[in-house]
This record gives sequence, C-alpha cells and structure tokens, in this order.
Amino acid sequence: MKIVGLNLQGYHVTIDHSHRHWLITTPEGNPTRERVGNLTIYSMFRRQKAPASLNRDRKQRKLGDNCPLIYALKGKEGLTTDFSSIKALSQSFNAILEAIAQAEPDGYDLIVSMPSAHNISHIVGKRFSRYFNAPHFKDLLRKITVEEAFILLDRANIDVTDVKSLQYQLRRQKNEVGYQGAFSLKGIPTEHRAVFTPITINTALTMHLNAHRILITDDLLATGTTLETAASLLGTLCPGASVQAACLFSSMGRLTRGTLKKRKFRG
Repeated sequence: MKIVGLNLQGYHVTIDHSHRHWLITTPEGNPTRERVGNLTIYSMFRRQKAPASLNRDRKQRKLGDNCPLIYALKGKEGLTTDFSSIKALSQSFNAILEAIAQAEPDGYDLIVSMPSAHNISHIVGKRFSRYFNAPHFKDLLRKITVEEAFILLDRANIDVTDVKSLQYQLRRQKNEVGYQGAFSLKGIPTEHRAVFTPITINTALTMHLNAHRILITDDLLATGTTLETAASLLGTLCPGASVQAACLFSSMGRLTRGTLKKRKFRG
C-alpha cells in the first residue's frame, strides 16, 4: 500500500510519496468515519502527526497547526502549495468519494456547506452535490454576528468576572470586524464556548426546503462541536431528516474513529 505524506520546505507544502507525515492522501486508508454525539462525520483525508524532526524545530512546528496543507490552500501563515499537489489530492478525492457513496447507498438529497471566509467547504460541497445530483446550499447556514454574540453573553448564567473577560474578547472582535461582522470562537476560552452558538440558520433560504438525507461539508475537523450544532439546526429545519457531515481533513484521532473497509470501486 502506497502511503503519501506531505513535505514542508520552508513555507512550501508538497505531496511526497516516500513517507506518511501529516496526511494520508491516497484512497487506501481513507476515508475515516468519526462520531461526535449522534453525528457521523466522514473525512476524505486522514491527518497524521508531524514528522519527529519538526518537534525539535519550534518555528516549523507551529506552522499550519499540524495541517500545513489546509493553511497553504487558504493562503494563511505564508504557506503555499502547487498545482501538481492539488491535482494529486483531487484525483484521490474522487476515489474516496466513491467509497463514501458505497457506504451510504441511499445518498443525500441536500448538501449544505459550513459558512467560512474561505471557499474550501463550498468546493467540497459542490463536488458532493454533483456526485449525488443534490442541491447545494452554501448560504443556508451563517455565522452569528458580533452583536448577536453580545446578546448571547447578556443571557448567559456565568460568573461576573467571566462575563467581563468575555466582553473584552468580544470588544476586540468588534474593533476588528464591527458589530455586524462575523463572530469567531477564536480567543474564547474553551470552557466558555458553550455560551455562544457560533452559527445560525439563514431564514431567507428556508422556504420550500424538504430533505430526508442531509450532508454538511466543512474543511477540517477539530472537535466537531460546530458541526454538531449545524446538524441540530438542520434537524429542526427538516424534522426527521438524517444528517451527516463530511470534511476534507480528519481530526487528529481524538474522536471515536473508524476507517471504511476497502471496497472495489464502481466505474
């Protein structure tokens, strides 16, 4: 079995066939299937640990937050990649998508992308939409505004000292993006993130929506908390619907995980 990893040379990320650092990018070993509560989440590519050599290089270790390719695709932290690496990833994507389709023979009749400043979740959503011949909504879910986050904080039953600390974080976001800018959980302590529901339904797009099997797409799986929130919102919108999710890159294995058994691809 040929396992493909990543190389990080300076700030440039490329696919490398000689090792399995950071990512498994071949159809073999992918996709992963993870669980957050009752939500099943497929991931196209399994994340791996960084190479041991980077543990001794503090500057390099911090680049890309253990997923340098997604940072390169987003153009963050100065990281870049190239067309040949993107092409290789895309070719594997098609075969991995086929494996998910075989595991889910009923398919999906609605694809919903997670809101993001970058279009990766939308690109993933489009590819699932074409494969399953299902409508794709990229604006059905939206991030709450900073103003809405202030309202949620006002309603929270937490200690006054914690309220003041969170108000400070929200004021920083307000200064950066304005009251109507998108709220981010970044900077919010983990123990207080439950105060905020980071996404909501864009009610202007909910008319005549009737779906039985819904797939949410995102770029990278961390804790899965926001995806679980999205699934709950969509379940309220379409009572009785089955909701699953698919991410481009998996978690680092902290969630309940399994790998689909190798199947013979159709086609």
